[in-house]
Amino acid sequence: MPKRRSAAPGDWSVAYTRTVAANIRRQREQARLTVQGLADRCTALGYPLERTNLYKLESGGRASMSVAELLVLARALDTPPMLLLVPLTRDEPLEILPGVVAPATEAAAWLDGTAPAPDAEDTEAGAGERAALRLLRDHHAAVSEWTARSSAARQSHERAHDDRDPHRRAWQEAARQHTDHAAHAADRVAHLRAALRLRGLPTPALPPGLIHLDG
Repeated sequence: MPKRRSAAPGDWSVAYTRTVAANIRRQREQARLTVQGLADRCTALGYPLERTNLYKLESGGRASMSVAELLVLARALDTPPMLLLVPLTRDEPLEILPGVVAPATEAAAWLDGTAPAPDAEDTEAGAGERAALRLLRDHHAAVSEWTARSSAARQSHERAHDDRDPHRRAWQEAARQHTDHAAHAADRVAHLRAALRLRGLPTPALPPGLIHLDG
């Protein structure tokens, strides 16, 4: 359960902005980017961010930041926006809402739709929305699995037909296994797309090799 304490909303907002800014600085340094380099990436993405403005944010001189800045900075750093809001490497609890202090893992589970807010009871409506997000995540995972297995099957098939390869039979078996796994993944994708439609949700685009599933 999260710890509750009294907190002035303004104070919490400023403190949380500094937490996010520290995450941005840490990720920038890990990427071996200068402040100017990160600003240049933001500009290239179509959202100019002056070096001085970014430096002011990282140094704690700004009391707030916009959602647009958060999204563009996350893309520029090639990291999920959630990891700027809640770093999973954080050991100490995080004040994720005014007066709500919880472990970073619980805060992250709320932000990615896995669990309700740390200070909230689960509700039928909330569970339904999270189930929709879970379907989308599972769909992405199944498509990724099909893509990886299909590619591995093709590569194994090519090796199996190479007369110079002494392990042709092993490659034949590998190709068969990857093909079977790809077929199971495709079935999973079809099932998940049907579940999304039942909820009245749009279905994500498919790679060319799976377009027949919508036929």
